[in-house]
Amino acid sequence: MSQCLFCQNEIREVLTLQQLFGFGKKDCGTVCRSCQEKLPRITGQTCCPGCMRPQASAEWCEDCRGWSERYPELPIAHHACYAYAGIVKDWLQRYKFQGDYRLASAFTDDLRAFQRAHPKALFLPLPIAIASYEERGFSQCEEMLKQAGIRYVQFLENQHAGEKQSEKKRQQRLLTAQPFSLLDGHEKYLQHEIILFDDVYTTGRTLYHAKTLLYKQGFRSIRSVTIAR
Repeated sequence: MSQCLFCQNEIREVLTLQQLFGFGKKDCGTVCRSCQEKLPRITGQTCCPGCMRPQASAEWCEDCRGWSERYPELPIAHHACYAYAGIVKDWLQRYKFQGDYRLASAFTDDLRAFQRAHPKALFLPLPIAIASYEERGFSQCEEMLKQAGIRYVQFLENQHAGEKQSEKKRQQRLLTAQPFSLLDGHEKYLQHEIILFDDVYTTGRTLYHAKTLLYKQGFRSIRSVTIAR
């Protein structure tokens, strides 16, 4: 028996006869069925095709129209799994800000599903600033990929030394200067499809900083995915 990472209750699975008498260990997962049903999934809702913001129309939202005008060379397309609400918001608070490292595997199934959809792509987690790493002790996106067993590369460095993004208001986020730089050795990945991975999409500012930097250096196949939007 394993415990649900969200509610701490035991995860009880109903096994089929094939699973019951089959060989090998049955993976019961990390989230119970009750909590799975409470997750605020975006799939199936009407949302912006550029950033998956839930809205009344299926057209680009104002933010994505703005990004398109600012970066006409970049594809305006992002995938997010869940709305940033309910137990997903609680997860981020506990995992990222309270340092509950156990929660790194909460969304393993979602990450593996996205990997299966793009089997030739390389995940590139957005790095956190040095000060945040020293305070937290781990990089939340890298740890999620490690727990999911997903191969990733890291050739970005975050040089931001000011106020954290989570502490800024919307307009302050949008005015944030480019925090990323490329590490030596990035050239060998130029022909690969790159999937930028972050935990939450808020304004898109951080991801577009990373996308435009990669594009200027010759990367032409760049996607992005986050757990929440």
